[in-house]
Amino acid sequence: MAFVAHNRVLVIVGVSLDEDPKARQDMVSSKGITWPQVRDAEGTIVKLFNVKGTPTYYVLDRDGNIAAKRIPAQGLSSVITNLLKK
Repeated sequence: MAFVAHNRVLVIVGVSLDEDPKARQDMVSSKGITWPQVRDAEGTIVKLFNVKGTPTYYVLDRDGNIAAKRIPAQGLSSVITNLLKK
């Protein structure tokens, strides 16, 4: 799902570690998540970003570089707003 703010586009993608598709769907439904979810079946993303637990939030810039990592959920809005201003 893409969001447009200040003529900038923001794309949010969730990466799930759940092995059980029903558990993943139940979590997505219970949290009201509307953006796409992908499963990291091979643990590639976990290894690449050194994820130690969930949820873990990373913000990537338009070039795919990490703009912020391991930020608390309540800090996402501020990080995203600042990034979209660039």
